Amino acid sequence: MTGIWKINKTLLGMMLAAVAIAFTPSAAWAQGIPPVVWAKTAFQYDSGQTPSVAVSGLVVVEVHEGEGGALWYHTGKMQENGKVVWAKTGFQYDNGYAPSIAISGNTIVEVHQAGTGEGPLWYHSGTITTSGLVTWAASGFQYDSGLAPSVAVAGQTVVEVHQAGAGYSPLWYHTAEIQENGTLLWSASSLQYDDGVAPSIAVAGSTVIEVHQAEMGVGPLYYHAAEIQPNGSVIWSSTSFQYDNGLVPSISASGPTVIEVHQGESGALWYHTAGLQSNGSVQFASSPSKYDSGEAPRVAVVGPTILEVHQASAGSGPLWYHTGAY
Repeated sequence: MTGIWKINKTLLGMMLAAVAIAFTPSAAWAQGIPPVVWAKTAFQYDSGQTPSVAVSGLVVVEVHEGEGGALWYHTGKMQENGKVVWAKTGFQYDNGYAPSIAISGNTIVEVHQAGTGEGPLWYHSGTITTSGLVTWAASGFQYDSGLAPSVAVAGQTVVEVHQAGAGYSPLWYHTAEIQENGTLLWSASSLQYDDGVAPSIAVAGSTVIEVHQAEMGVGPLYYHAAEIQPNGSVIWSSTSFQYDNGLVPSISASGPTVIEVHQGESGALWYHTAGLQSNGSVQFASSPSKYDSGEAPRVAVVGPTILEVHQASAGSGPLWYHTGAY
């Protein structure tokens, strides 16, 4: 891994050089809903299933399931041409299923299921070293029980969401605070904020935006907004709102810009942009657009850079990444 981590130009210059775009500012742009240009093709970087990805500066950290319940991480570096230079191989860091990862500064927070179904949920923390390597804590720790966890971090505050059980079920959130030694101090219990399937969460400043399926299978997708309070608690809006249709949504935010990806019919992958408004509401673009094909997409946004990862098809197999810019 050493040798690929030299400092490049700014992230903005990188992506503008990679995908030049000319557009006329519009009301949508003013609302934080920018046009997006995706790279013409995706590239394979590993094999496995249920990937999740996070970016800190130019450093990429991806996690996924391997064979037999092994959890692997794979690191990379964003380049000026918009591609990612990945380490030659990934490394196992734990065992479990359905991992989700977030990064704040050089601190990594990862959550996953202990088994294939409802049961203990574990977190595993780590740090990104100055050489670009990841140092993981010696072990993970149980913090809750449930299914399909998703995690986001803002500063030292961690917000996690998960299903209570299989199928359409209560959705719960759990908060934590990152300690100086890298461990997490979790709140005493989780609390219900909605009902649904396959939740995904993002944080931009103090604003939380969560997306989920309203039913099993392809159907309505809803978003639910919240605000992190000075004491670390979270106040959710009284209701959620439909913004699209599909399944297994994933969401990420950078400043006021929100990028959401999800799976549609026949393996099509779609993205939907949105802008966080000054009053805490979320303004989605009028319609989504197709950008690739595959399953189980997950997205990360940093500055004007979009990095998405997905499975080629159902089950373990090739994992692909796709970059874009706004």
